[in-house]
Amino acid sequence: MFQQLPEATRLAYLDAMGVESFFPRVELPGAPPAVLCETLPEPAVAEELPAVNRSEVPPVTGLDREALLKELKPREGSVVAPAPKPVAAPEASAEKIEFTLRFYQVAGLAMIVDSSPMATPESAILQFSANLFLALSRQIGDWEGSIKENMHHHLFRWPLVGNAQIATDAGAAREAVTAAVVGNCERAAIPRIVLLGEMATRFASVDQPNCAVVRGESVAHYLQTPLAKRELWQSLQAWR
Repeated sequence: MFQQLPEATRLAYLDAMGVESFFPRVELPGAPPAVLCETLPEPAVAEELPAVNRSEVPPVTGLDREALLKELKPREGSVVAPAPKPVAAPEASAEKIEFTLRFYQVAGLAMIVDSSPMATPESAILQFSANLFLALSRQIGDWEGSIKENMHHHLFRWPLVGNAQIATDAGAAREAVTAAVVGNCERAAIPRIVLLGEMATRFASVDQPNCAVVRGESVAHYLQTPLAKRELWQSLQAWR
């Protein structure tokens, strides 16, 4: 049970530690309840307050100082609490990357990788891709067949799985998208790739010796801005 320390002993402890004043931050055991002083007393009242006579406090001799210092030192076998470790600042959260790519491809002709928003109507993107494949087939002249029967499409969602232990950063996303693009090109013998939109152009790093690449805006952009189709078609003129 804690006991209130006599004032003389308390001052002796503080004097031995070289502390002139001591203000507890928490309520001490046995201490009277603190009273909040909202205003300072008037000068007349302040003069009536009893002054603290320091002469009444017995002086601390050298022997007493040494005894107090020995008592303050940790005893042998006592457990000293380790100093608290500094709390490291929280690291900035990594960029959360989530996107969906649409793959449209015609074996032996070309492949379109589009990153239009999912709110864009699928039928409009499908029609745009079919028209682009048809125009390419007529321009190149070395491919024959039906675009409608030979065009295939699928979605690529990132991240691939919801496992938190699998990396989902930008580097992992670039490797996964590039592997998907290169793998489709090799399986379907596709010599031409059209990357459309920010996510497609950002994460598809295609460097194939026998594969030509053209980059442009997303299909949604061309659907909203028909005049921009001219710039895309001019870029495709090099495939003649």
